[in-house]
Amino acid sequence: MRIRRLDGTGDPGYPAWFAAYDAGLAHDFPGGPHWLEHELRVVYEPSDIHATALWAAEDADGTVVGAAAVALPLKDNTSLAEVALAVRPEARGRGVGSALLDAVHDEARRQGRSRFLADVEGPLGTPQVPGIRFAERHGYTRRMDEVLRVQRPPFDLDRLARLEREAAAHAVDYRILTWRDRIPDEHVAEYARLAARLSTDEPRDQLDYEPETWDVARLRLVEERRARMRRHAWQAAALAPDGTIAGQTTVALPAIGDDTGMQGATIVDPRHRGHRLGLLLKIANLRRVLADRPGVRTLWTWNAASNTYMIAVNERLGYVPAGWVARYQLDG
Repeated sequence: MRIRRLDGTGDPGYPAWFAAYDAGLAHDFPGGPHWLEHELRVVYEPSDIHATALWAAEDADGTVVGAAAVALPLKDNTSLAEVALAVRPEARGRGVGSALLDAVHDEARRQGRSRFLADVEGPLGTPQVPGIRFAERHGYTRRMDEVLRVQRPPFDLDRLARLEREAAAHAVDYRILTWRDRIPDEHVAEYARLAARLSTDEPRDQLDYEPETWDVARLRLVEERRARMRRHAWQAAALAPDGTIAGQTTVALPAIGDDTGMQGATIVDPRHRGHRLGLLLKIANLRRVLADRPGVRTLWTWNAASNTYMIAVNERLGYVPAGWVARYQLDG
């Protein structure tokens, strides 16, 4: 076996790298929400937001049996390395994962990184997957638990309308706006302000994670990269009487294919909480998504297990538990 560093996602070996990565994840969480090959290619392209590196573990015949990646934040959290790693199930128990992790750690430390973050996920009812034992054997400690929920058709639009009418009585001074893909110029600075708040307001439990830095340029870069991933984003914002954005939410879907919709971050400015804006935003956005893409088959959402408010909102919308994410860190 040899560990080979790829020359970015444009490397001729990237498709085999992705196939090994996807096979490892799909084995541990069959039917879970995973990136498509062309999407992950963009995720791991270097940018002004992250530096990146990929490694493949190859058998003597050139078969790729394991894949690893690291993303190094450049705007904030500049001592952190975000690690992703998967090994084909038939190749486990041979030290493939450990060799890949050594390569990731060595490179990250050369780049001045001293903290490592890695996620392990699994389906509901399966609290132990190989990634848990692997992370803990290599010194990672569990710092945060997230619950993965899913919503599938039939979507009860009548029930959503009733919930919306009830909630609207608490938010008479606010206006809900929706759009697709590009944030309107007149709202993008406010959207960036709230995006930055998300990293401090959203529960992080025991994670060692610094506030993120967001501005208009970063949002526009995210939009450009999403377009190259061939994904669309539906967004809703609550406009306060003074013209500022009081809350926002996002759902993303592939341009072609209705299998994997992802409910992104939702945040309400602390000054405007108590008006049921989180519920109103998600209902308005979901209605717009279903109007544009009536064939949607799954919508996935993640919440910190400690985020009882947003969990309650999601359950009222019809999301049900389907899996979990354990967030691990290694210091030093």
